[in-house]
Amino acid sequence: MSQFQEDMIFKNVGEEDARILLDIIGKKSKKVKIWTKELRLLDPAAFKPDIILELDDEILIIEFQSTKVGKRHHRRFHVYVAITDYNVENHDKEVNLCVFTTAEESKLITYHVNQYNDFKYDVISLSDYGSEEIINNINYKIEHNEEITGKELVLFSLVPIIEKEGEIEDYIFEVINTLIGLKDLASSIQALVFGIEWLIVDKFVENENTRNILQDLLGGRMSMVHEYGERKKNNEQERIVRNQLKSGMRPEIIASTADIPLSRVQAIKRKYNL
Repeated sequence: MSQFQEDMIFKNVGEEDARILLDIIGKKSKKVKIWTKELRLLDPAAFKPDIILELDDEILIIEFQSTKVGKRHHRRFHVYVAITDYNVENHDKEVNLCVFTTAEESKLITYHVNQYNDFKYDVISLSDYGSEEIINNINYKIEHNEEITGKELVLFSLVPIIEKEGEIEDYIFEVINTLIGLKDLASSIQALVFGIEWLIVDKFVENENTRNILQDLLGGRMSMVHEYGERKKNNEQERIVRNQLKSGMRPEIIASTADIPLSRVQAIKRKYNL
């Protein structure tokens, strides 16, 4: 996993920015304190709830989901609630969980644990939001140098899971490219939207190298922008050289015409056994 360490996620998010999530859910609370770090540090390899908030009357766990919830999700979410309740000392608040999704409509889930216990949580559908509308609005405001609200930024960060048709990773790339290009964002709202996108990358980007690079970008290692660009350029260069070798061109000709070191051309030749 990329080293945007667990204890850095949402570190600088303020109460007012976290309140945007409650606005989308439809909850109100005078107190909004992010607790995510406390549970993530218990066993980050096995239990990684997305966001934990302490509110006036409850502790709320928020999960992001791109598929319908099923039995394995019910069990995992049940563990999150149980461990949070167990490890938070001296509190008398309910521990609740809700899921953001576009894979199904809003509803109350009841998971039957045993004859004495039912575990219930809310599924909050984001289906009413259109990804293209959100993207177009952000692009318009950037182009016309208009102020972007915190809620607009949060919804923009959620676009990869709001989108119903396209590939999640394509939207992740688009969102990250836009977010890292925004200037003069308040540190608190930046921490929130970058943290949300970091979690989405962690859950939905399959290639480990790509996942690490994107998480490093969101975690503040901006030097990785250059490395990411160089990696893409090198991959494209390798593809072209490979095709030229397959067509029968000699490595010396490829190196001289494409201004690529002969050693690199020969290394690609050996890599693909051409």
